Amino acid sequence: YAHQVTVALPASDAAQPERACPVLWVLDSPLIMRSVVGLLDVLVLGNLAPEMIVVGVGSPPEEGLAGVGRRVIDFSPPGKGYAPPGLAGERWSALAPIPDFPHKADAFLSLLVDEIRPKLATEYRFSGEHALIGHSAGGLFAAYSLFTRPDAFQKMIIGSPYLDGVQGAVFATEARYAATHDDLKARVFLGVGEKEAEEYFVAVSGNLESTARLSRTLTARHYPSLDLTTRIFAGKDHYTVLPDVIISGIGHLWRDE
Repeated sequence: YAHQVTVALPASDAAQPERACPVLWVLDSPLIMRSVVGLLDVLVLGNLAPEMIVVGVGSPPEEGLAGVGRRVIDFSPPGKGYAPPGLAGERWSALAPIPDFPHKADAFLSLLVDEIRPKLATEYRFSGEHALIGHSAGGLFAAYSLFTRPDAFQKMIIGSPYLDGVQGAVFATEARYAATHDDLKARVFLGVGEKEAEEYFVAVSGNLESTARLSRTLTARHYPSLDLTTRIFAGKDHYTVLPDVIISGIGHLWRDE
């Protein structure tokens, strides 16, 4: 099935025809591309982030929100089902029963890195630095890709991730990575809302708890080359936290530039 790729160039692109820029890849393009571009513009205006090429990938707009449902297929690591493990999974499945579906995270990651990226690199001036931003199910995919192809993105912004999805597949993938690696070279910003523990479905999904668990696990691994920052945003829920994740994530990961 088709994906739409949207590219937003820096405001000064035409005035600096020789300059190469970092690339910020945005998952769930129909939902959050405009927010990322708008907030990045504000950060650039305040000299808090460099200008970047923003690439959004998602369902074609004519499919509307129905097309965004494909994200479950694209973002799901190998495994069965989509619910979290244990009692939470039982409650989750009762609220949101989902039939069996193909789990295509590996194929979607290859689409981004091996197909779309080389094609765009022939048309746009990429600096070679690539970052990924994913929220919710997109955060599940971003975290999974961190442990399956850690060289694909140098920086990651992972917001309110559904890390317990597919029976905790991200944690199983992280454990397999740790069994064969003693380092992880990446700069990662994890962000989640404090109030995600209060809304029933999001709370049962375990976003707040699993974000803290991933942060603790990676801290305990003590990878020499991992730059990890975790923020829990007071007073924010699964949706209102998104602007904070974008602003704080970009501002933090590019703070030295």
